[in-house]
Amino acid sequence: MKPKLILFLMGFLFVGILTAQENAKFSVSISTDSILLGNYFVVNFTLENVEGKEFNPPIFKEFIVISGPNTSSSFSMINGEVKQSVSYTYYLEPKDIGSYFIEPASIRIEDKVLETDIVEINVFPNPDGIKQDPQNPFQQRFEFKMDDLFSFPELEPHNTPKPQPKKKKKKKRKTYKI
Repeated sequence: MKPKLILFLMGFLFVGILTAQENAKFSVSISTDSILLGNYFVVNFTLENVEGKEFNPPIFKEFIVISGPNTSSSFSMINGEVKQSVSYTYYLEPKDIGSYFIEPASIRIEDKVLETDIVEINVFPNPDGIKQDPQNPFQQRFEFKMDDLFSFPELEPHNTPKPQPKKKKKKKRKTYKI
């Protein structure tokens, strides 16, 4: 490759990253804000369009941390638009019924600190022991059967009539006029 082309591409990438840092965003999202006691929910902290250091999660004193922090990251550059994100995910189970707050998480980016909003969680009694699946909105679920791999419904004819048993043809009688 020519050196000018390499310099141009590196400059283009650098400008894209600088532009992305101006759109930095640190947010929190939860799988549900109401839950029955004995179940768990998902909390996701996401940093977008900037690289951060020193992630400080809140203290989950009213919750049991089942799992976390689980970290995932993504980076894409499409038509010069750079997007990157880092997510910190926790699975939490409330200790008791009531209304609780998840305090802000913080992260350092360059010379400033970003914080998330405070989130309220309502925990209700669960005398029947109902189990809820939190359906993590941050993770896609793909379920399929082996039969699905080899079936092609778009190739199968639709509304095809069932074959009818063949009827015996009656012999035609010839008639003569006199």
